[in-house]
Order: sequence, then C-alpha cells, then structure tokens
Amino acid sequence: MRIAIMKEASIYREVLLSVLSNEFNDYDVITVDPKQQDKLQDDLIDLLIVDIDTAADINSLIKHYIDNNKHVIIWTEDSTHPELTNLFKLDLQGYFYNGMEKEALIKAIKKILLGKQYIHEELAPMLLGEYRQLHNRQQKRPVGVFTRREWEVMELLTQGYSNQRISNQLYITDKTVKNHISSILRKLEVPDRTNAVLTVLRNKWFYVS
Repeated sequence: MRIAIMKEASIYREVLLSVLSNEFNDYDVITVDPKQQDKLQDDLIDLLIVDIDTAADINSLIKHYIDNNKHVIIWTEDSTHPELTNLFKLDLQGYFYNGMEKEALIKAIKKILLGKQYIHEELAPMLLGEYRQLHNRQQKRPVGVFTRREWEVMELLTQGYSNQRISNQLYITDKTVKNHISSILRKLEVPDRTNAVLTVLRNKWFYVS
C-alpha cells in the first residue's frame, strides 16, 4: 500500500516524509513534485496528500483519484485559498492546515485511513460559510444519537458559543458543559468541536443561518 505526498521540494516535505514513513511502516511513502504529477496517474496510490499552494493544476489529478475511490487530503497554509470552497464541495477525506503538530497529523491520517473525514479548525470559518450556501433549512435529526441536553449543547456549538456562554445559556456548570462536549465528540468519533459542528451540518441535523 502506498501514500504519496505531492509537494514542492523543501525541508518540510522531507520531515513529513520521515514522519509518515516511520509511523506508517506498512505503507510505501513517496514524494512527488507537482510538475511531475503524471507519475501519479495510476491507481497504485491508496492515499494522496496534495499541497494546493502551487501554481500547478491539481484539479484533474484530484478528480482522477476521487473517481477511483482513493483517499485524498488537500494541504494549505492559506485559510482563504481561492480553491478551498470548490475543493470542499468535493467532500474529500482530509483538509489539512500547515503547521499541524506531529501527533495531530498522525491521528488525523489514521482516522482517514479508517474511512473518516478530518477538517482542520483553521479552515472551518470558510468551510462553514460554504455549508450555509450548500444546505437548505431542512433539519433531519436522528433519534437516539444524543440526549436532549447534548442536542441543546450541540445546537449552541453550531452557533459558535464558547463553553462559558453555553454554561450561562443552559444554567449548567462549565464542568458539565465539558462532559457533554466530550460525550458528543465520542459519539461522533471526531477529534474536536470544529469537526463535530461540520459533521452535524453535513448530516443536516442543524442549519446555520
């Protein structure tokens, strides 16, 4: 099995290659310059990590991998990158932001290899804005996922409330708020509140006006 990192040559690329090679030793990890992306036009790559901060055209490559049901992660250091919203519509497995800590990076990739999605919190403002455009006001909340109080907490999270504001709004302690959020993250199998909000919006359990 193979992981490909498409990124221009740099010290950071070599560090990333070393980290992934050591952590995912069952995979053959390779690096490819964006100008040589034709090397990736086969179906032998299981996970493609694409740095979108490049002048090279990466859209056809990403579409090729989507069409072949491969995992795709895009990577950027620009949270306002003009291609982000279009790439978000493709519902890729990963949206990474430059500067992620090693532990967070490894944990995110492991989740993606298990079929889950990861979106870095720095990219959330733009992506949440895209959800407002994509989804209508129809809410479809399933039965048995959250308790009544967890639904209330989750609704306030989608509105950007801090723990303290949730505490004041619901007349519960900060510790109780943290317990509810921990339970929500566990049930949704997501690493943080940002991904929890994006998950419930994607499932149309809430609508953000």
